[in-house]
Amino acid sequence: MSKKQSLARPSCAVLVLLVGCATYERRPLELKQYAETWPARAIDTESVHAFASALAAGAEKNAPYNPRDGLSLAEAEAVALVFNPQLRLIRAQAEVPLASAREAGWWPDPEFEAEVLRFASRGPSTRFKFDGPSFDGVNTGIIGANGLSPSGLELTPPGYRRVPGDFIDDPWIVGASLSITIPISGRLAVEQDWAWAEYRASWRRILISEWELLNRLRAAWLEWSTTDKRIDVVAEYIEQLGTVASIADRLAKAGELQPTESRLLAIELQRQRTTLQSQENQREQQRLQLFALLGVAPEAPVKLLPAVSLPPIAVSAPDRRNLLLDRDPRILAVRAAYEAAEQRLRLEVRKQYPDLNIGPSYSFEEGFSRLGFGFGFPIPLWNRNRQAVAEAGAEREAARVQAQAQIEQVWSELARVETRLRFAAERRQMLLKDVVPLVDRQVEDNRKLLDLGEVDVLVLRDALGSAVDTKLEMLSATLAEAQAANALQQMLVPRWITPSQAVTEEENK
Repeated sequence: MSKKQSLARPSCAVLVLLVGCATYERRPLELKQYAETWPARAIDTESVHAFASALAAGAEKNAPYNPRDGLSLAEAEAVALVFNPQLRLIRAQAEVPLASAREAGWWPDPEFEAEVLRFASRGPSTRFKFDGPSFDGVNTGIIGANGLSPSGLELTPPGYRRVPGDFIDDPWIVGASLSITIPISGRLAVEQDWAWAEYRASWRRILISEWELLNRLRAAWLEWSTTDKRIDVVAEYIEQLGTVASIADRLAKAGELQPTESRLLAIELQRQRTTLQSQENQREQQRLQLFALLGVAPEAPVKLLPAVSLPPIAVSAPDRRNLLLDRDPRILAVRAAYEAAEQRLRLEVRKQYPDLNIGPSYSFEEGFSRLGFGFGFPIPLWNRNRQAVAEAGAEREAARVQAQAQIEQVWSELARVETRLRFAAERRQMLLKDVVPLVDRQVEDNRKLLDLGEVDVLVLRDALGSAVDTKLEMLSATLAEAQAANALQQMLVPRWITPSQAVTEEENK
């Protein structure tokens, strides 16, 4: 076989294998096109309907998703879970460990090696050729191949004679070998376990993001809804104050009221109008914040429906801590992170054990072909993957401490939320039972006097001011109680949507 033939076959085999490799295709970042299409994003899509159905499955009221008449809080939650930009980013980042887990555990690719050598020095210029015994003459100064004959004649070895020429006919040496790693250590199976553990940890971070997003959205929705009610209260007060100011102005012109007193009412009326303008600005800012959480453009034609709710807390206080150990997404996330650290340490320990390398070899030298078989494995004598094992062990210990710290943080947060809820409920009840009746009675008495023409406009102003202040305090107390109640409910009954691809793929096998 010639040198060209000996190299052609392995080269063809390598080219055939390269056909199955991945190819690269450049994908430009079209930010301008995305910016143009974002304002027209539709929120009535199949994915939003699916998320709305999943959220409504655990709710008491299972209203269908219908954004045409405006978005309720429940409907807005489904939109946010689909389009919130931070959540979309976290989901996209979780695709990285998912892709790694799907492709983990493959055997290492075979390694093909080849070399081509040529003799630089081709030996002496004399060789022997079989040609039967021959007489070469007398040469007493040279010892022949059979020694010096008694007669002083030099003889070549029997059957050979000297002929001129090169000692090596074919000066090329061609060698090739194929090495295959046999994972007898079991490392690949552990590598798969570690990769899926890493994915499950990232998936848990998605659930935390969804849970936190729903918490922020509900809190922002309550703030915006309360501001909307504050505007109604202030607008009503301005209307009442305008009526009193008109009466005071008429009395001042008739000489029955001091102009300074009438002017105080006019000042208060203008001050409340600036308050109303400030509240309207705050409401618009809060609406834009809600749009940002929803992932829709500020100019999108989406109507929001205000609502303030006080959800019931069905879990008794003694059972709440143990319930959080099994339900809180942050505790579940640190459990998953610890399992990933555990699997990584297991993998690094397994890497200490050697894998077997075997494979055939071929060589062509001086016109002769040779076939062989080789094997080898590393000997874990000095290195033994010490650094990686020590690092993975330290990471596992850090994950254990992180889990303990997370439990402390969650339980402390539970205590703070319970305290907020208790004091907010007490404050709202005190206002409702003790302050509101007195203010209502004061306003009612002044209205009766106004009908009789015996009212003191300044006293009426103070009564109306006390009434509006009390209403605003009631709104603040109701908001504080609703925020605390919703925070406690979200801790005890957390909600998330995105399923685990690890479980889904396992079920589909």
